[in-house]
Amino acid sequence: MLTRLLRFRPPVLVSARWSSSISILGKNYEVDNHTNIREKVISYVGRNVYQIPNHPISILGSLIHEHFGSRYDAIPGQSPVVTPSQNFDSLAFPEDHQGRQASDSYYINKDWMLRTHTSAHEVEIFKRGHKRWLFTADVYRRDEIDSSHNLVFHQMEGARLWKLDEMDALEKENQRLSQELARQDIIIEDTSKIGPENPLQEVHEARHAELVATNLKLSLNNLIYKLFKGDNQEPLKVRWIDAYFPFTSPSYEVEVFHKGKWLELLGCGVVAQTTLDNAGTKVSFPPECP
Repeated sequence: MLTRLLRFRPPVLVSARWSSSISILGKNYEVDNHTNIREKVISYVGRNVYQIPNHPISILGSLIHEHFGSRYDAIPGQSPVVTPSQNFDSLAFPEDHQGRQASDSYYINKDWMLRTHTSAHEVEIFKRGHKRWLFTADVYRRDEIDSSHNLVFHQMEGARLWKLDEMDALEKENQRLSQELARQDIIIEDTSKIGPENPLQEVHEARHAELVATNLKLSLNNLIYKLFKGDNQEPLKVRWIDAYFPFTSPSYEVEVFHKGKWLELLGCGVVAQTTLDNAGTKVSFPPECP
């Protein structure tokens, strides 16, 4: 695993309200000149509303688990306190990535922070041997608060590994998902394309990677239809666009046309081989032969 030096903007001055330490989830952390977390943010830690029965987030999570079935492992809650290495380095974030900045993330001190995404646990989940999994958690970012942004929000992350010797099964599943989607009242606008700006990974066999990317799109389109179609008499509209994430390639963002406007739902992509390597996951992706 590569360990990179973190680059911060000028240190945020420690609030006079803090003493020499901060208590989060019963553990004390020393304050230093990287500390920029606020008492209000800490008050949200540990609420775990996604685990409360009948809470909207919990209901949504249950619907997603139900859609994918028991074949996917439900990963239990993890502490939102992580290291910058977990949150960034293990996922190959560049040293100068904006997300590392104190203006974007909540640092408890130089060694600890609140996770900014569920992917902070991706390596450890793969390391435990999970090949298909779903994980829901609270995440924290220093965003401007508006109708679609808050300091604390929730993500559900899922992953499935397909081995190189499973391509026949993968093709059959793609055919099944495609036939299922063809029966749905859905319009899919896909402007994404694999190319220099959104490439396959060089260590992956091209046909295998393309089948995996297709499986990702078909799986999510079917899920989105289940979640959003409801009693709407109009066809459901879904839009796929190219994106960039340090820990997937190719990468995509997905939007749904909901109540008269495009709503960003998620980001996704083919897991970076470096993530799997950091987890010690034994999946072979030989390069394509000329």
